[in-house]
Amino acid sequence: MATVLAALLPIAAILALGKVSASLNLLTREGWIGLERITYFVLFPALIVSKLAVADFSGIDWRMPTALIGAQLLLSLATILVAGALGTARDRIGVYVQSAARWNTFIALALAQDLFGAQGLALVAVSAAVMIPTANILSVSALMHFSNEAVKPVQMLKKLAVNPLVLACAIGIGLNVSRLPLPGQAFEILDLLAQATIALGLLTTGAAIDLKGRGSSMTAATVWSVVRLAGLPLIAGTIAISFGLSGDVLYVILIATAVPTAVNGTILARQLGADATLAANLIAFQTIGSILSISVVLWMAGIGA
Repeated sequence: MATVLAALLPIAAILALGKVSASLNLLTREGWIGLERITYFVLFPALIVSKLAVADFSGIDWRMPTALIGAQLLLSLATILVAGALGTARDRIGVYVQSAARWNTFIALALAQDLFGAQGLALVAVSAAVMIPTANILSVSALMHFSNEAVKPVQMLKKLAVNPLVLACAIGIGLNVSRLPLPGQAFEILDLLAQATIALGLLTTGAAIDLKGRGSSMTAATVWSVVRLAGLPLIAGTIAISFGLSGDVLYVILIATAVPTAVNGTILARQLGADATLAANLIAFQTIGSILSISVVLWMAGIGA
C-alpha cells in the first residue's frame, strides 16, 4: 500500500491545489481554458513525441502489446454499447470511452521502477509505445463522433488526421522508425515542454472538478470509474494469460491497466466539445479508487504494496 500511496499522493495533492486555486479565483475561467489550450496544442504533443521517438521496439514480444491494445479496444467497444443502451447523452459517451482507453503512464512508470527496476521501466516503455497511440486515436475518434454536432465520416477522418495528439503520435513513431538525425537540443526542448505537461494538466483538471453536481452525475462517475479500474486489468490479464504470458511481463500488464485514466482527459474533452466536468470527476474518482485496484493487482501478484 505504501508504494501505491507514494505514487498517487503527489497527483492527488496537485489536483487539490488546482481546485483550491480555482476556488480562490487565481485565474478567470478564460485563464484556465487558455492554460488547457496551451497544454493541448503544445505541451501534450511534445510529451507524446518525446516518448515515442525514443521508445525501444527491438525484441518486443508482441503478445504483450496485443494484450494491452486488445483490452483497450474491447473495453471501449463495451463502453459504447452499454452507454448507448442506457441512453447516455452523446457528449458523455465519448468521455467514458476516453476514460476506458487512456491510462496514467507516470504512475505505471513509478510503480514498475520501484518494483522491478530497469526491467520494469523497459516493459512500461513498451506499453507506452503501443497504448499511447491507441488511446489517443480511440479517444479523439469517440469524442468527435459522439459530439453534439453531426460529423460525417469523411469530416471526422480529416479532423482526426490534423488532431495535434494524433499528429504527435505519427511524428513520434516516424522519428523512431526513420532514425533521422536530430540535434540534441531538439530533444531537450521536447523534454522541457513535456515536463510542464503533467503539472499544468493536473492543475487544470483539478480546477474543473465539480463534486457538487447532480446526484445522478456523481453516481455515473463512480460506477464508470469502478468499471474502468476493474475492467481494463481483467480483460488485459485474461488475454495475457491465454497467450501464456507470466512473471514480470504479466505483472506490468496488470499494473499498466490498473492505474487511473490519464490526467489530460479534461483538456481533450473540452477542446472537442464534450463534458469536461465529467472527465475531471472521472479522473479524480479513479485516482482515489486506483489505490484499491493497484493494491489488489500487487496482492494477486504476491508483491508487497
